[in-house]
Amino acid sequence: MDDLDRLFQRLVHSIRLRHAEYLTMPFTVQELYEDLVPYRHHRRDLGIETNQDYEAAVSRLLSGERSYLRGDLAMQEKLSANQKEKVPDTGAFRDYGASKVSLSPDALAALGLDPAPKQAAAAVDSADTKNTTIQEPPQASAESEVNPSALELGSVENCRFCGGTLPEGRAVTYCPHCGQNLAVRNCPACGTELDKNWRFCVTCGRSAA
Repeated sequence: MDDLDRLFQRLVHSIRLRHAEYLTMPFTVQELYEDLVPYRHHRRDLGIETNQDYEAAVSRLLSGERSYLRGDLAMQEKLSANQKEKVPDTGAFRDYGASKVSLSPDALAALGLDPAPKQAAAAVDSADTKNTTIQEPPQASAESEVNPSALELGSVENCRFCGGTLPEGRAVTYCPHCGQNLAVRNCPACGTELDKNWRFCVTCGRSAA
């Protein structure tokens, strides 16, 4: 697994967590690098040391490499050609901020994901709650906070990053399918990595409960 694989899997994780509609609907290139998987929030999970390496991975993803994304053919050709330059412009993808891309159904299927049922469920939930007042869940007290690294993560059936089935009856810290650290705690709203003792997100202010 390399930077491109990890970037795509992190993108899918972020979409499933915050924008389930993007499993089947297109989104802009700008949304991808500014909102869905911005480097500043996902650096550790991506395992990418420099912003330049991150931009190179984004360029590869948007160029259509490994058919992870569907997008504008002209953009893909330009970015592919740019990568072959002696000194490629790793930030060239920013010129296509308004262009739209979408997740490849085949790539999602390879991760064991079927977006159709989720979309249908989301539509039903939206209809049911349209005229209902949404209540914020109660905030967890400091005493009730749990260190994710101490959880018996093997009890979780599927990896929250790639959807792969996890081994049963044992503590699992890293997913055997995608290699992501399952002990990392992220904000449910924006995906920012959180310290185990934080009760609120430092980026968006959302309760971490």
